[in-house]
Amino acid sequence: MGAADRDTGQRGHTAPRHVWVNVTRNPVHRSPGVLLDWRRCPDGRWEALVAWAEGGGNIRPRAHLEWVRREHVSPAG
Repeated sequence: MGAADRDTGQRGHTAPRHVWVNVTRNPVHRSPGVLLDWRRCPDGRWEALVAWAEGGGNIRPRAHLEWVRREHVSPAG
C-alpha cells in the first residue's frame, strides 16, 4: 500500500478533507486547505491536489488550487 493509501485508507479518489499546506520551508507559513485528490508521479513520489488560501490582514488574500508534493501537506486534526 502506498503512502497516500495509508493516509486516505482507500484506493482511488479520496473524500475532501481539511489539511495544512506549507509550500515553504518555514513552519510559520502553513495555511488551511482542502485535500481533493492524490496522484503518483512517474518517479514514484506522491502529490496531493489541494485548494488553500493565504494572506488576509495586511496581505491581499490569494487562492490556490495546485498539485503539491506530499511532504507539503499534513493532517489538520
